[in-house]
Amino acid sequence: MLKRVAALLFDFGGSQELRRARYKAMARQIPLMNFLIVSNILTLAYTHFGFVPKFLSVGFPAAVCLFLGYRTIFILRTNVDALDDTAIVQRLKTVVILSFGVTAAMAIWSYALFQYGFPFTQMHVVLFLCLTSIGAINCIMHIRQSSILISTVIVGSTIAFLVSSDVLVFNMIAVNMMVVTTAMLFTNFGYARDFANLVERGRVLREQSKRLKELNAENMRLANADSLTELPNRRRFFTELNALVEERATTDVPFAIGILDLDGFKPVNDVFGHTAGDELLAETADRLRALLPPDIILARLGGDEFGIIVPGFEADKAVSELGDEMCAALRVPFNVREGNARVSATIGFAVFPDAGQTAEMLFERADYALCFAKQHNKGSVVMFSEEHERSIREVSTIIHGLREADLEDELYVMFQPIIDITTGATISFEALGRWDSPTLGSIAPNIFIRSAEQEGIISKVTSILFAKALKAAAEWPEHIRLSFNLSVYDLCSMVSVQRLVSQISKSGIAFSRVTFEITETAIMQDFERANEALTMLRAMGIKIALDDFGTGFSSLSYVRRLPVDRLKIDRSFIAEIEESKAARDVLRTMVVLCKNLDLDCVVEGVETQSQLDIIKDTGGRLVQGYLYSKPVNRRDAKAFLELHRSEETAGAA
Repeated sequence: MLKRVAALLFDFGGSQELRRARYKAMARQIPLMNFLIVSNILTLAYTHFGFVPKFLSVGFPAAVCLFLGYRTIFILRTNVDALDDTAIVQRLKTVVILSFGVTAAMAIWSYALFQYGFPFTQMHVVLFLCLTSIGAINCIMHIRQSSILISTVIVGSTIAFLVSSDVLVFNMIAVNMMVVTTAMLFTNFGYARDFANLVERGRVLREQSKRLKELNAENMRLANADSLTELPNRRRFFTELNALVEERATTDVPFAIGILDLDGFKPVNDVFGHTAGDELLAETADRLRALLPPDIILARLGGDEFGIIVPGFEADKAVSELGDEMCAALRVPFNVREGNARVSATIGFAVFPDAGQTAEMLFERADYALCFAKQHNKGSVVMFSEEHERSIREVSTIIHGLREADLEDELYVMFQPIIDITTGATISFEALGRWDSPTLGSIAPNIFIRSAEQEGIISKVTSILFAKALKAAAEWPEHIRLSFNLSVYDLCSMVSVQRLVSQISKSGIAFSRVTFEITETAIMQDFERANEALTMLRAMGIKIALDDFGTGFSSLSYVRRLPVDRLKIDRSFIAEIEESKAARDVLRTMVVLCKNLDLDCVVEGVETQSQLDIIKDTGGRLVQGYLYSKPVNRRDAKAFLELHRSEETAGAA
C-alpha cells in the first residue's frame, strides 16, 4: 500500500520538457510561497506571544523561518537549465516530501496554539490555516502531488477539526473551506492539464522549428553546394566573390579569381562514359582541395569548369605559380573504373582591382584569360593583363563597327586555290571572308568572325559572304569546286543550315560542287547537333571537310562517325617537315590514315618547293599554300584558272 502511494506521489510522468517546465514554473513561485508562509507564521506567533510556551511562539516559528529562508536561497541560486532530467526528478521528489513535512508541522503547530487561545486568537488560527493553505496551493499548483498533500494535510485536517467543534461558526467555516478548496483544486488541476498541453505544443513547435531550420540549412547547403564534388557551386562562388569585392572596395587590397577548365574532358566522357567522367570530376576536386590552402575558395562552376578565389597573395607571380601547381596536379593520370584517363587544365586569372572592380567584370576578365590560354597554349596559366584589356577594347570597337557597318558593301571574299600536285590542276578554291571597314580599316578574319559570333550576327555575315562566294563560283568551270568555312553557330542552327541550302539552290550551282569546311573544335562544342546538320548536308550531295585536322581533339572515333569527305592537315604540321624527321613521319602517317579511311587529304600551308617535294614523297596529292597562290580576289581567281587551264587537266576530286 505504501509503495503504491509512494509511486503515485513520485510519478512525474510526461516528457523531460514537461518535468523541466513544471520545475521551472514552481521554482519561480517558491520564494513567493515561502514569503507568504513566513509572514503568516510570524503574525500568528505574534498574536500568541506571551501566553503560550516559548517553543510554540518563538522556537518553532524561528526554525521554520530559517529553514524556508535557506530553501528560498537554495532555489534562487539554482541554475535550472544546468540540471539534467535525473536531477529535476530528484528535486521534484524533494518538493513533494517537503510539502508534506512543512504542512504537517504547521498543522500540528496551529492546533497546539488553538488549545491555548481565546475566541479571537482561535479565529486567527483558523484564518491562518485557510489562507496559508489557499496561498500555498496556488503557488505550487504546477506540482499536483504537492497541491493534493497540502489540501489533505492542512485543509482536510482543519475541516475535520472544525466539524468536530461544538461551535456552529466553525462548522460552517469547515463547509466553506471544503467548497473553496474543492473548486480551487479542480481549477488548478485544469490549469495543470492546460500547462502540460501548452508545454507539449511548445515542444512540438520547437521540434518542428528545429527540423525546419535543419531543412533550411540543408536546402541552403544544397543550393550552395555541388552534389558531385561537394564543393561550393556557382551560386556560392558568386556570393563569396561579391562579398569579397564589397569588403575590398574601400581598401583596394588585391585578390585574385581564377577559372580552371579541364582540357580533354569531353573525350573521357565519350570514350569511358559519364560515370567515369563523374569520377574524374570528383577526383579533380579532391586533388585541388588537398593542394590549396584552406583560405582559398574552390568551387565547381558547372561541367568541367572550376572557380578559384585567392583572397591574399604577395605578387601576381605567386598566383601564377599556384596555378602551375594546380595544372601539374591534374596532369597525373586519373584512375577510373574503365581504365586510365589523361586530361590537363587551363587556368585564367584576374586580379582585383586592376582587372576589374565588380564581380561581373572580374569574372569576365578571368574568362577572357582562360579563353586566351586555350587558344594559344592549352594546359597553361594566363594572368589577365593590360594587353588583354586592350584586346577587349579592340573587340568592343569591332563589335560596334559590325553593328554600324554596311556589311553587304564592306564584306568581300578572297579565294585560294587547292591544287592536285599529281596533275598540276586546280580542283577548287577556298573562299576566305574579309572585312574592310571605312572607319577601322582591314580587320583580321579570325577577329571579326569571333566578334560576329559574340554579337550574334554570324549568320548574317555567313550569308553575305556565302552569297558572294557562290556568285564567283558561278563563273568557274563546272568541275571547279567551292570550299566555304562554317562557324559552329551556323552548323548548330538548323535555320542557318537551311538558309545556306536555299542559297545554293537559288545560285544554280550543283550541290556536289560545294564543300563546307568545319573545324574539330567547332564540332566538339556540340557533336550531336553538328553531326545531324552535316549528315543532312551530306545527303544533299554537299561535301564535308574537316579543317585544321590535328590541332583540336583529333579523336579518330569522331572522324569515323562524321560524314566527312576530306581532311585538311593544319599548316603547323608542315612548318618543320624540312628539318624534322618526326614531323615528316607524322605527315606521312596522316596521309596514310586518310587513304585508309578513303578520305581526300589536303595539306595546308605549303610555301616552298622543298615542302612540296616532301609531300609528294609521303604520297600527298592535294595541297594549298602560298607556293601556288596567296588568296586572290574574284577577278584574279578567274584569271588564275584561265592561266593554268585547269579545265583541261582537272577531274572531279
